[in-house]
Amino acid sequence: MRYISTLVLFALFSFYTNATSVIVSGNVNGSWTADTVLVEGNLVIPQGETLVISSGTFIQFQSYYRIDVQGSIKAIGLPGDTIIFTISDTSNFMAQTQGRGGWSGIRFLQVASSEDSSVFSFCRFEFSKATEDSANSYGGAILAHGFDKLRIENCLFSNNYSYYSGGAVHLLASDAIIKKCVFRSNYSGNTGLVFGYGGGICSMNSSPVIVNNEFYKNASTGVGGAVSFDNSDPTFDNNIMQYNFSGLGGAMGVLRSSPSRTMSNNLVINNSALFFGGGICCIRSFPVFSNFTVSGNEAAYAGGFYCNDSASPSMYNSVIWGNSGLGVSVYIWDVNSAPNFYYCNIEGDTAGFEGSGGQLGYHGQYLNNLSENPDFIGSGLFPFQLLATSACIDAGTPDAAFLNLPALDLAGALRIVNSRIDIGSYEFNGTTSIHTKKAFTENLNIFPNPFVQGLSISVSGMVGTNLEISITDIQGKLILQKKMALNDSPLQWDGCNSEGNTVPKGVYLIMAETAGKSFLAKAIK
Repeated sequence: MRYISTLVLFALFSFYTNATSVIVSGNVNGSWTADTVLVEGNLVIPQGETLVISSGTFIQFQSYYRIDVQGSIKAIGLPGDTIIFTISDTSNFMAQTQGRGGWSGIRFLQVASSEDSSVFSFCRFEFSKATEDSANSYGGAILAHGFDKLRIENCLFSNNYSYYSGGAVHLLASDAIIKKCVFRSNYSGNTGLVFGYGGGICSMNSSPVIVNNEFYKNASTGVGGAVSFDNSDPTFDNNIMQYNFSGLGGAMGVLRSSPSRTMSNNLVINNSALFFGGGICCIRSFPVFSNFTVSGNEAAYAGGFYCNDSASPSMYNSVIWGNSGLGVSVYIWDVNSAPNFYYCNIEGDTAGFEGSGGQLGYHGQYLNNLSENPDFIGSGLFPFQLLATSACIDAGTPDAAFLNLPALDLAGALRIVNSRIDIGSYEFNGTTSIHTKKAFTENLNIFPNPFVQGLSISVSGMVGTNLEISITDIQGKLILQKKMALNDSPLQWDGCNSEGNTVPKGVYLIMAETAGKSFLAKAIK
C-alpha cells in the first residue's frame, strides 16, 4: 500500500471528487470528502489549521495511530450518515499493555486558547486504545488536556479502552460539552497496582457539561464504572447509567470534589461494584444530588450509596430502593463522613445505614424523608416512573428553586407539576407514563408520543422556507426523509419506511433541519 503526501492528497480532492478512498498520514487539514479514509501513520492537525470531515466518512486506522489536534477538527455527521472512527484489525484488542488491535485516539494536548472550537456530532468511536506509555494511557477515544472548546453530541462510544482513566473520554482541566451520547462497553484500568477511573468518562480538575447521555455496560477497576469526577464541578443532568461495573461506585464516583452545581435527574439502575457502592460512591466530596433514582444496584457493601473519607454529600428528592448488599441503601465507612438526606425515599431509613458512620454513628441531617415502596410502573419505556399510588408524588422539597434544576425531568416532561416536585428522576403528570403528553425538544413538536399508528410532526419558531425531516432508527439507519414548507399543516408519519413497510416497535430519532439549524427528538412506537 503506497503513501500519498498531503499535497498530493489535496490534489486528489480537487481533481477526483468522486474518489471513494484516500490514504493519509502526517500533517492534515482541509476537508475529507472521500467515502473511506485509510490512516497509515500518526496524524497532526497543525496549529491554526482545521480539518473538516464530511458526514458518512469511514475512517479506518491501519495500526496504532492517533490524531493529534493542535488546531481544530469538525466531524459533523447526520442521522443515518454517521462518521465512523475504527481500526482495520481488532485482533489482540484486549491486550492491556500494547496498542495492537486498536487505534490510538484523538488527542487535544494544550491546544492554544485562540484556536477554533472542535466539534464531533453523529460520530461513532470504536476500538480505540490508550496504552503503551504513561503519556498516552488516558482517554481511550478522546483525551482533552487544558482545552475547553470541545463539543461532542449524538455520538456513540463503543468498545474503547484506557490503561488508566477515561475508557472512552478523559478530561483534564477541560470544560467540554458532552450531550446526547451513548457510552457502551468501554473499559478503564489494568491488572497492575494502578486503578482505572471512569469506564466511560473521567473528569479531573474540570467543569464539563454532561447531559442527556446513556451509559451501558462500561467498567473500571477503580472508581466509577460509567463516570468518575475528581476535583471537578460538573453539570451532570438527565443521564441514564445501567449495567456498569467498578471496584467502587458501579455507576459513578465523586472524589475530592466540592461541586457548586446540583447533579440532577439521573437514573442509576442495575449497576454493581466489587466492593463498595453498587450505584454511587463519594470519597472526600461534598456534592449535591437531586432527583436521582437509585435502584437494582448491588455490591458487597452499600448496594445503593457509599461514603468514605469525610464525605458529606447532600441528597434531595431522591429514591434509593431495591438495592442489595450490606447496607442495602447506604453504607458509611467512617465516622467523619456525614451524608445529608432531605425529602428522599430511602429503603430501611437510618436504621439500615451500615458502617462506622451508620446507625448510632450517623450524624448527618435526615429530614422529611420517607421509607415506603415508591410504586414504580415496572414496565414499558420508563419503568421507573411513578404510579398514581406512589407516596413520592408531590413529596419533594416544597421550594426547589435553590437547587437550580432543569426544567424537564428524565422523560422530557415538566419537572414540577402541581406546584411541587416529586421524588425521583421522573415527575408524575397525571398518567402512568407520558403516552398522552406532547413532547417538545427545542422547536420540534411530536404528538402523540409514544404512538401506535400515526405521528404528527411540526416545527415552531424556526426561520426559513423549507424544512427537511429525517427519521432514523436508534442505530442511525435512515427510515424516511421528507421535505415540507414551514407554516404548512404538520407532517403526518404513518409509521412506515420509505418502501411503505411498517416499522417495528422501538425508539426512533426525528431530526428537523432548516436555515442551518437542526433539532432532534425521540419518538417511541
